[in-house]
Amino acid sequence: MLSAGAAVSRAGAGVLGARVVGSSARPPEGRAVVRARRATLRVLPLHLVSVLLVAGCGGSPAPSGQPAPGDATPPVAATPAATPGVTGEMTGIDRLFLSMMAGHTEQTLQIVGLVRDRLTDSELRTLVAAVEATESDELATARGWLAQAGRSARADDHAGHGTGPEQLARLRDAPDTEVDAVLVEVLSAHQQAAADLARAHLAAGTDARVLDLARRVEQSRTAQVALMAGRPG
Repeated sequence: MLSAGAAVSRAGAGVLGARVVGSSARPPEGRAVVRARRATLRVLPLHLVSVLLVAGCGGSPAPSGQPAPGDATPPVAATPAATPGVTGEMTGIDRLFLSMMAGHTEQTLQIVGLVRDRLTDSELRTLVAAVEATESDELATARGWLAQAGRSARADDHAGHGTGPEQLARLRDAPDTEVDAVLVEVLSAHQQAAADLARAHLAAGTDARVLDLARRVEQSRTAQVALMAGRPG
């Protein structure tokens, strides 16, 4: 059964499809977006190093094909014979990714919440509604899996990785005539960081459910960045 988040996401997907389906090339970025992205990502490599360093944490793997709770997209079944290293048991690398992703997603919801009612562009309003619904579902899923694994989403796992307070202040204080442009700049950098984090986990993760979540995060955030980069002006 589709969740409310998945239903709204399909509305956003209609907007995305017109711009990004059929194109795998990343569109050019404006200077302002590049600056914001660099500010967001300048400490990301340290976190990715941490991710790779703990890749061996956890117990002995056991295969499982259990579906992810609340997922509208069927998860990838674990097939140890065909996919060495992919298991059904969550290890330290998977828990760390979920913790970092949960913190990043909480900030995404903060970003869109700051400007939700001030946006003038209908396409951006549709995108923001889809982001809120989809990422609220993803956040609940990540927290649920972490709780099952006996770990909470710790703030220190996301420290230095997200959008800085100065960017949030820009959004909060942006004049009505500039709020759409500032959101595009800040959210593009933020979602690109999420895509990069998810892509790193695809190369290092072990749990089939978490890998499926990472794959969907990487695809959706990349599509969102492409959509925002393709907007006029």
